[in-house]
Amino acid sequence: MNPADYQRFLDELTSGLEADPDVVGLVALGSTADDSSRDRWSDHDFWVITAPGAQPRYLESLSWLPRAEEILLTVRHKPSGRDVLYRDGHKVEYIVFDPEEAVRGKIERYRVLIDRRDIETLAESIRLRTREERADVLGRPDVLENLCVLLWTAHERWERGERLSARQYIQFSIDRFLNVLAAHGGLSGAGLADGLDARRRLEQRETELGRELSRVGLLTPAEAGVVLLELARQRLSEKAPQLAWDKVRVVSQWLEEAGRTVS
Repeated sequence: MNPADYQRFLDELTSGLEADPDVVGLVALGSTADDSSRDRWSDHDFWVITAPGAQPRYLESLSWLPRAEEILLTVRHKPSGRDVLYRDGHKVEYIVFDPEEAVRGKIERYRVLIDRRDIETLAESIRLRTREERADVLGRPDVLENLCVLLWTAHERWERGERLSARQYIQFSIDRFLNVLAAHGGLSGAGLADGLDARRRLEQRETELGRELSRVGLLTPAEAGVVLLELARQRLSEKAPQLAWDKVRVVSQWLEEAGRTVS
């Protein structure tokens, strides 16, 4: 969707919801809130905050969405969320909350488009809580050990012949590797970073690393493990010497030996 059409859709959404007294808030999320990160593939991502009891009308019907007659399909995403795909390929993701339910959500970037009940304060409190929870997850002292366990599990499943499951664990390991880097300042391009998902826009922020991790996903678990642990050492051993590098060396040696005899 080009920028003009994207904004026109957002304007139609906002004006339509503003006319409904049951809507107390509209919160744009992600690239819907931040036009600097949009491109032709950006979807519309938002929360509709309604008066208590009004949520079903926005979950059971799509008629309030702009260009509802052009919708191809809709998918339920958790009890209060929907994914909508239009016939031109454009996607809309939304959740319908009342103000009390909204506190269970997560927010990284946002912009309040409709505010009838101090929704700005509510959204900011959710963003701060989300950031604190994410920091707690990233700050766990055993994050590097957890990466080692995931890599060894991938190798075990590969050797057992569970190749699809092993591939999934390689991806888990890549995800955990990126979280370790994010937690300890091992990633650049903070302005493009997604605070909830270190994988987002990685290729734009760290081109070489993105290319290397794509290659890692095609390796055997033993080979992938050696590469990931070495990358972690190169990027973080000086910045985070308190991490369990002695244990990493042991697991890396196991994986190197396994790689020489992999079946």
